Formats: sequence, structure tokens, C-alpha cells
Amino acid sequence: MGTTASKSIKDGDLAVAQGSGAAAANSKLAETAVYDVDAPSSQQHHHDAEMAKSQSAHPETEGSSDHGNGAFVTSSLSPQGGTSKGMDLVWSSVSMRLMDKKNKGQVKLHILQDMWGKAEAGKTTAIMGASGAGKTSLFQTLAGRVPSSGGKLLQVRSQIYLGGAPFDPSDREQRKVIAYVSQEDALHEQSTPREALLFSSRLRLPKTVTNEQCQQLVANTLKELGLEGAADTIIGGGLKKGISGGEKRRVSIGVELVAKPSLIFLDEPTSGLDSFAAAQVMKLLQRVAQSGNTVLFTVHQPSSNIFNSFDRLILLNNKGKVMHQGSVSEITHDFANYGYPVPSQYNPADWVIDVAQGHDMEELTKARFFSDEPATFVSEAQAKRDATTDKQLVEMIHGGTSVSKWKEFLMVQQREMAGLTRNPASLVITVVATAVLSVIFGVIFFDVGRQDRADFTVVSAQLGAVVNVLIATLMSQSNPAMLTFSKDRPVFLREFSTDHYTIFPYFLSKLWREAINTFLSSITQALVIYWLIGFQMGFGELVAVTFTLSMTATAVAVMLGACFDDISNALMLFTLLVVPQFYFSGLFISIELIPSWVAWAQYLCSLTYAARISFAYEFDDCDPGLASENCDTVLEANNVDKDDVWWYWLALLGLFVAFRLGGVAVLRYRATY
Repeated sequence: MGTTASKSIKDGDLAVAQGSGAAAANSKLAETAVYDVDAPSSQQHHHDAEMAKSQSAHPETEGSSDHGNGAFVTSSLSPQGGTSKGMDLVWSSVSMRLMDKKNKGQVKLHILQDMWGKAEAGKTTAIMGASGAGKTSLFQTLAGRVPSSGGKLLQVRSQIYLGGAPFDPSDREQRKVIAYVSQEDALHEQSTPREALLFSSRLRLPKTVTNEQCQQLVANTLKELGLEGAADTIIGGGLKKGISGGEKRRVSIGVELVAKPSLIFLDEPTSGLDSFAAAQVMKLLQRVAQSGNTVLFTVHQPSSNIFNSFDRLILLNNKGKVMHQGSVSEITHDFANYGYPVPSQYNPADWVIDVAQGHDMEELTKARFFSDEPATFVSEAQAKRDATTDKQLVEMIHGGTSVSKWKEFLMVQQREMAGLTRNPASLVITVVATAVLSVIFGVIFFDVGRQDRADFTVVSAQLGAVVNVLIATLMSQSNPAMLTFSKDRPVFLREFSTDHYTIFPYFLSKLWREAINTFLSSITQALVIYWLIGFQMGFGELVAVTFTLSMTATAVAVMLGACFDDISNALMLFTLLVVPQFYFSGLFISIELIPSWVAWAQYLCSLTYAARISFAYEFDDCDPGLASENCDTVLEANNVDKDDVWWYWLALLGLFVAFRLGGVAVLRYRATY
């Protein structure tokens, strides 16, 4: 999302924060932020600095420990540094429109129209509206998460202020003060709630925060979340039994709270929960708000009890405009004044939606809806702005020192290894399935490698054995890797968007786990078939070729898995890319017989180089005479030059690196907000 905006707390306001005073602060007027979602932006200038603790001194309390010039407060719900001073989020002139692709400059659809509002510190604020009202679009704009897939056709304009200072949530660095909890609970299935919170705190808090402080913070947070009894239970997911849905939602909130944010954004936090679990979540959000945080969330069809637990409500009509906002406790009185009293025994949440959806703009305008003055919110926010507020903002955004890339890798790799050891069945199945198939294969080609190569039929059988090993290798690990990556993708997107880690440490940790699975499969296969078939190449050579080929195929699978949200599309495209390799690599037809205008495709096939390496190793040392002639015939038919083996290796490894980097690039692009 490209952004152009006025000076923000990222740079120009630093002088104000350092003491130029409230007068100078109040004189800074925000300009309109305009961003096209695919333009180059400040998001691309991603710095790894994490949230810093407040440098304002606070008295030592229980659960606090000395940290630098102040105290790192391990209270689970308070904002960064334990400060009790919250910050209001105010916005005005928020518009989103979809441009007409055919008629340049023409608006095809107004999604949001001059929206305005505020989320007050210390209070919960709910955004409600009928389907299509634009509540998700408004929420994503305020959170800086407008999808990049909209391209130049999707235009967004906004004026957003935090603590009275211009605020650009589309900037990754400024967005660190926002905790974002998505509607779906994207959690690592093999982790426990305690481990999930520790993982988040160790990666997102400054590296000056000790492990002991992280442990204490997590323990306090688990207590506040009511998760002490489930703290060391596997989260689970899919067919794997774990904690309940309500507990998962609280874990999702907890992994954000341990980052000590100032703003908590939640996308339909009660969705999919029963009434009891939903009530628990809302009580938690009330406690979070009362601790000084600003809590903003969307909600759809809440019960009356849930609705009455909100502090403030922002109601949207079906035209993408703010119809009403104010205190929920006064909603009945307000709607009665507008001429739409809530009927007795009627859920107020249902009634306000019915009014918003069932009446046209003209009728609602006459009833004095849409009549609040947005400029009041902006002027009030700017009036509250002072040097202390600006300093606090600057410290939260820039004050931390990020963890190293090495620590990011170690943390993700440790989680991957823990998941592997907690699911031993997957390793056992991999080894057993590979062993059984290898035994069947070895029995069919039993001892063929030790027979006299003077008979060309024997050489053909040996060639067939090598070919079948390579084909089985190409397919064995790629599909499981793609399925695993697809399952883990939502977790990655959540963690990457909230600055848990960068792309390369994550990819290297996944590569490490894939390498373990692939090596176990390759060594198991080689241990069975090498002596049953009697291959003439070395045992290490067989393992090296099958391992590298399998890792290259896995790289292709992961790259495709990163391209598509729907795994079935990736599987179909993988088949389209892999099956032609059987033909272009010369396994079923001589390379010389392939038409020259398509024969170039052989050089893009990993199977081509793996086959040439294997043929060179297997038919390298044949007995003189007819056996040697038969071996040379096989090598010539497949364009194998024994002196070029190292070039074949370089080409195979080059494809592996290219596909891995392609996967990194695709994932980075797809993960951009």
C-alpha cells in the first residue's frame, strides 16, 4: 500500500517529542493520506526494531523488575512500559473507492464515504453494520491492512491521529503499536498456549527484556486470560484434539497482549463462539481496556448481553457511511430521540441493524442520523496532544532494539523441531511407507544390477531401475511438503504481519525441517534398494542424488503453495510442471528424438540433471567389450558426458536455489499489506 502523508510521528514529530512543547504540537495539522495499494510505500522500508518500553519511571510493584532507566512492567494487560496513559485513535475523511478499469478516472463503487470516528483509550469500541456496510473495509484501513491485491483500482484516503499526532497505520514501523487479532485463530497446532505466548514475547519485545521477565509476563497473561489450566495443553487443530474454541480465541488475544501494544484491534472476536465463551472474551476485552489500552473491534449479530457490554458503538449504514456513534448505554435513549425507539423485549443490537438496513438515506437523514460533527473529534484529539504524548509514541515505535535474525531462526526452528517430536507418527509413517515401497520395488528389480551387462536387456533393466527410483523420489516428499506449507501458511501470515520475524529466518527453519524428513526418506530408500537391486554406483552417490532431487521438487511445491490460497490449485499446477519432466528428461524417449523446437525444455527440468548424474554414476565403470559398448550406448542416448557430472550437479543445485528464492519472493509479495 503506497502512502503519501504529512509529517508523522515517525520523523518530523520527534522534535516535538523532545520538548518543543504542546503549542508546536498542536500547530501541526494532518494532511490527507492517499495510498494506492500496489504502489511503492513506506511499508517496504521495514525495520526490525520492536516496541520499546516506556522510559518514564514508574514505582516498582509486584510483577515488575528493574529494566534500564525505568521498569519493565510484567502486568499482562497494561500498554508498553506499564503506562496508564492511553491514547485515543481518531479518524476522519476515510474513503475507499473502487475505480472503473475500463473508464479511467471513473468511480465504479464507493465502499467507504467520508467515515469518521474515534476509539477512546480505556474503553471498548465496536464497529457494527449490516453485510456490505463496509465495517471490514474501515477496520482494515484503520489497522493498515488493506489487501495489496486491489492494485491501483482500489484507492483509499484517510486522516488518522493517535494521541493527537498524525498516524499512518500502513507504515510497518508505526503499525507496531497495534495488536491485530484476526477472525480465524491462526495458531501453531503443536504448541501449547504458554509456548505460543513465550514465542511472541521473545520475538517482539526488545532484546533487553530478559527471559525471566518474559516468563513472568506470560504467566501473568495466562492468569488474566483464564488459561492457567490449559497453559501446557497442545493447542491442536483439524483432526488433532486440543483446547476449546473459546480458549483458542483467548490465546490469539494473548499472543498480541504480550507485545505490550497500545491499540488492540480484533476482527469479530466473538464469531463462532458459544454464549459463555463469547462472554468470557468480552470480559477480557473490558479488563484490557480498563488497563489503559484502546480496544476496537468489529462484531456481527451480538446477543443483547454481549451488546450491552460494549462501551461505545460505531454504526454504519449500507451505503458505507457512519450513521451513528456514541455510548452503548445511551443507545436506547438516542434512537428514541431519533424517532426509532427500541421495542420492548427486543435485542438492541438487532434493532439498530434493522433501522440501518431497512431505511433509506433520505429518511435517516431527516431523523437526524449522520448529523454528528467529525471535526470535533479531530480538534479535541489535537488539543490533548503534548510533548509527553509525542515522546511516548516515539519511544513505542522507535525505542526498542530488535532481536537478531539468528534468534528469529532459532526460535522458529525450535518450534518446528518441537512440532516434529510431538507428532512422531508422521515420521514413522514416512519411514515405514518408504521402506515398504522400497521392498516391493527391490523385489521386482532384485539383483538386476549385478547381472552381466553384455546383454543389452540387462542394461535396459538397470536403466529402468534407476529411472523408477528417480520418479518415486521426485513425487514422494513434494506433496506432503505442499500440504504442510499450506496448513502453516495462515500462521506465517499472522506472525509476519505482526513482526514476529522476517522472511528468511522463517524459510530457513522450514527448510531445515523439510531436509530432515527428506533425508530420512532418502536414507531409508537407499538402505533397502541399494543391496536388493545391486546398484553399481556408490551408496553415498545414490543418497546424494535422491536427496537433492527430492529437495528441489519440494522447493517447487513450496513455491506453488505460496502462490495460491487454495491448495487444490497448487496441486494441479504442480502436476502440470512435474509430469512433463518425465518426457523432456529422456527417460521414456531419447533426447535426440524430441523435436528441436521444444527440446530446450530439458534444461529447465531437475529430473534431467538428476538422471544424467545417476546414469553417469551407474554406467561409469563397465567391463571392457560388449558390456562397455552397451553402457556407452545408454549414455550417448541420454546425452550424458561423464566429464560433465559436476556441471550437472551445479545445474541441479542452481534449480534448487532458484525455486527456493522464488518461494521467498512469492511469499513476501503475498504477505504484503
